[in-house]
Amino acid sequence: MIKIVSGTSVPVGSTVSLVNMCNQLNAKGHECVFYGPDKWHLDKCNSGGIEEFHPEGGDIVIIHNIRLMSGTELYDLRANTTEKRRLEWVQVLKDRIVSILPATGKPPGVRLILTRMGNESFSLRQTKYSLFDKVHYPCDSLQNQNITLPFFICPSFYKELTNSRQKPVRVGGVIGTIWKENKTDSAIENALNDGMHSVIVYGYLADPVYYYTSIEPLAKKYRGRIQFAGFVDSQQKIYDSVSDVYCAIKKPWSPVQHECSLTGTLFHGPGASEENIMMTNDCILDIWKLHLGL
Repeated sequence: MIKIVSGTSVPVGSTVSLVNMCNQLNAKGHECVFYGPDKWHLDKCNSGGIEEFHPEGGDIVIIHNIRLMSGTELYDLRANTTEKRRLEWVQVLKDRIVSILPATGKPPGVRLILTRMGNESFSLRQTKYSLFDKVHYPCDSLQNQNITLPFFICPSFYKELTNSRQKPVRVGGVIGTIWKENKTDSAIENALNDGMHSVIVYGYLADPVYYYTSIEPLAKKYRGRIQFAGFVDSQQKIYDSVSDVYCAIKKPWSPVQHECSLTGTLFHGPGASEENIMMTNDCILDIWKLHLGL
């Protein structure tokens, strides 16, 4: 069985990509389950809580956003991902000690694939790479030259979208997790300075402090022109509601530019034409099948 395990399963871009992967694999007859510590993913695909994950011989386990220093940690990933570490310096010391010790091997008959879906929240130095068989990157720019394992590059799966027949006029959209790293406030201002009559912000609110200090002031400055829609599960509805999409940072691993091209939505962002691989879901699936040995 193919088992996808992530350190987060709230509605952010990486989770959506992993849900799409799970659904694509199952649709083509490859049994797959997505395990995560949060609840959002549970009704989106064949899924379970992270406490239900248990590696068995013959499994292909795809690991995302989880620090893994020993094969024994696979048997209690919930502790690895959900427990708050109050004494951070103790954990740092533990990681330093563990990193110089031989890694406890992975369970027999289990293949481990490390996938990077973007700017992961954990340090790559907190992972024992010798446990893994292969690394997946969604684009060239995420490739880590310090990791000497075999790797493959393949873009993320996406939901099938159609060209929007009726588009609003000069309504900008900002799509993605709302936090400082995405510079959501800059994208909003770029849209308004570009002449958009209004801007709709779509995305999971991951950083409330950033929202109230950087985005709410913009809502007061441009009163009535900025709408916060939160996370919307239907990408088709998102793209039907905007004429243009704005991004303030270069994210070649993100499927947003591709989704814009499918829906007839204008995309504005740094490096908009670079490294964005246009590929069908069937082609993406073929690459995964090749590297998973299916």
